[in-house]
Amino acid sequence: MSDAVCAVVVTFNRKELLRRCLHSLLQQTRPLDCILVVDNASTDGTLSLLDAEFPFLKQLRLNKNIGGAGGFRAGMQWAYDHDYEWVWVMDDDIEVLPECLDTMLTWQHIGDVIQVRKQLSSGPLVWEGIWDASLASAITYVRDVSFANGKKWTAVQYCNFEGALIRRIVIERAGLPDERYFIAGDDTIYGFVASLYSRVIYVDYVGILKKAAVLGAPRSRISFYLETRNRFLNYEHMVKNGVPLSRGLFLLRIFMFGVNNLMQAVRSKTNRVQNIRAVIEGFHHGLRGRFGPPPWITSQS
Repeated sequence: MSDAVCAVVVTFNRKELLRRCLHSLLQQTRPLDCILVVDNASTDGTLSLLDAEFPFLKQLRLNKNIGGAGGFRAGMQWAYDHDYEWVWVMDDDIEVLPECLDTMLTWQHIGDVIQVRKQLSSGPLVWEGIWDASLASAITYVRDVSFANGKKWTAVQYCNFEGALIRRIVIERAGLPDERYFIAGDDTIYGFVASLYSRVIYVDYVGILKKAAVLGAPRSRISFYLETRNRFLNYEHMVKNGVPLSRGLFLLRIFMFGVNNLMQAVRSKTNRVQNIRAVIEGFHHGLRGRFGPPPWITSQS
């Protein structure tokens, strides 16, 4: 099997995290055939960093911030157009262990989208889950059940763009990520669609470090907005791909979810008014089919 790999790293205003991510990619025991950095119009000196320290890497400079979803769409399209067999997608806030790519490629006889476990400062991140179709959302288990039961890998119907290795044929069949998500859920639903055309697997190997993650950290305005609104996009994709969902049941469930989100926003210790408004806007815009960048980002661009 061909194993030419292009790593696609999407970044926005996190140059120090990006530096560590890129160094970890350059230390792979199986050298990458290409590293492409997709910059979402950073303003923190990211471009100067790339020019000074990583001039040998490919760059795709976007003229405005189109979010992680738009960045991954652009980067995956570039890698596909340049005939790479595999695209290794990741945000700028992860580091990969030196043998990570080598290990992932040993599973290419089984998976077309290959994903491995992530480690936080508190330990391995629990990530295995299942779809709640009536809410059009993936739910994470309390532990990685398949691995606890002795399996070395398991087929899944979701994806995570923090280190997913995607075969070219998946892009041919399932297409590219939906840029309307901006961030939040674009990768999860991409894994669902990809699983209808190929095998998406999750492997019991901790190969990714996510040092920037802080469990229990206060939620942001954009989180309140997108976690409500983007479920409407999930519903759209699931129905489009043949899942027999009840619109009425979905609206009831998303309303209940929105109320719960609203209560969390009310309890916010900072930016309470903005967070409450974000939940209401998220529900309203999702109901009306208004997707893309959050409105306050659009108004500032």
